[in-house]
Amino acid sequence: MMRPGFILIAAIGLLIASCSKKVEPTYRYFEVGITGVQADWRDSSFVVATADTQLINKIITQLAMPIDDRQIVSGELVRGNGGYNINGSHSFGWHFKENNWELVDMSAEIYDGRAYSDLDVDPNYWFGQMKRFAPWGSYIKKEIIR
Repeated sequence: MMRPGFILIAAIGLLIASCSKKVEPTYRYFEVGITGVQADWRDSSFVVATADTQLINKIITQLAMPIDDRQIVSGELVRGNGGYNINGSHSFGWHFKENNWELVDMSAEIYDGRAYSDLDVDPNYWFGQMKRFAPWGSYIKKEIIR
């Protein structure tokens, strides 16, 4: 015969276990455009993701502004496309770490580059030395509804 105290402790343990499940964030995806003429079409845009509500609110404000007034993207690089960083038929070999990128007015020149012609062509340099990417001509172009 089980004691009532044991049943209560077991029930509390199950309740705690069910409440401690990790909740996956709901990401929103944004296309990053690049101003200027690009020698390779794959350098013209890439995709970023965030669930950070403050950043999302800032992005919404940016989308209402003229392109020339929008801030550039700057973020920490992660290998792989994250399941979303594509441009047309091209799947990039990198993405920004979700929730670890931002919109900034300027960045050091060493982080400037091209999505395909620099990062995809020479990933060992970018992942080994730079670890960040902040293309100077970048801006949030639009939200991508998935």
